[in-house]
Amino acid sequence: MKKHPIAITIRSFGLNLKNQKELQKTCSLRYINTTGNRLTGPELSEILKGIEGVIAGTEPFSRQVIESATDLRVISRVGVGLDSIDLDAAKERGIAVKNTPDAPVQAVAEHTLALILDLLKKITAYNTNIHRGDFHVETGRMLAGKRVGIIGLGRIGTRVATLASALGCTIAYYDPFRMTGLSETWQACSSMEQLLETSDIVTLHMTPHKSEKPLLDTESLSLIKNGAVVINTARGSLIDEPALIHALSSGRIAGAGLDVFSHEPYSGRLLEFPQVVMTPHVASNTDESRQQMEIEAVNNIITAFEE
Repeated sequence: MKKHPIAITIRSFGLNLKNQKELQKTCSLRYINTTGNRLTGPELSEILKGIEGVIAGTEPFSRQVIESATDLRVISRVGVGLDSIDLDAAKERGIAVKNTPDAPVQAVAEHTLALILDLLKKITAYNTNIHRGDFHVETGRMLAGKRVGIIGLGRIGTRVATLASALGCTIAYYDPFRMTGLSETWQACSSMEQLLETSDIVTLHMTPHKSEKPLLDTESLSLIKNGAVVINTARGSLIDEPALIHALSSGRIAGAGLDVFSHEPYSGRLLEFPQVVMTPHVASNTDESRQQMEIEAVNNIITAFEE
């Protein structure tokens, strides 16, 4: 039986999987990324020569990369977002593109909630101050009773709404593709502007526009409720970072919890704001969800070749 040559281009991947034997029966592993870095387009083009299947992360599968990979038949993405893959180019070449939408849901939802609680309770700020010998106390805020505005009511947005609702929050959401939620108590907003003007917490859970135009720019951030906090565990391009810096500087926004940025690793002016809590794109990176994503990614590539 011919084995399909594959590459693992994602920057971290565990090979001690339940379905490793099944992968070895079907595929021959020709390359694994051990650099710890996200590969560039030119690096991918070189690696994918003679490769039929790839287990991918967020590295850029541009049209140029896809057209240069003449033997490629399947891209199996570890994770949800497909914005790093030129889907039109893949479709033209007949390349199957798979993802793992269910595995990271709980982990990302919990991370979102953790960022919200951190901001309201000032946990990171207190921890930093205490390590410096500063025991200055400020008043925090409760999560219960807050109106949480969710932009994008997909799998993760729905789980965040469920968790926040259980903690006593009022849920509002805006999603042009979904006008009903799991609960009749959740309010569907007719526009994003309505959500921004009325929410104490705004959290983003949608994919970017193809143009990469920010969802929260100067205009939309000017509409946000005074004293609100903004959470982004989706994609860095959803927020215009200079506009966010202005909103933080003016005091219109009380804080932001960010797991994703326009450029990663991040090194910009947001680091100057103690009311911004940052994590390095790790919302889905738990032992449990990571293992499940990798198992699903392997199953997807096996199934694609069987089909």
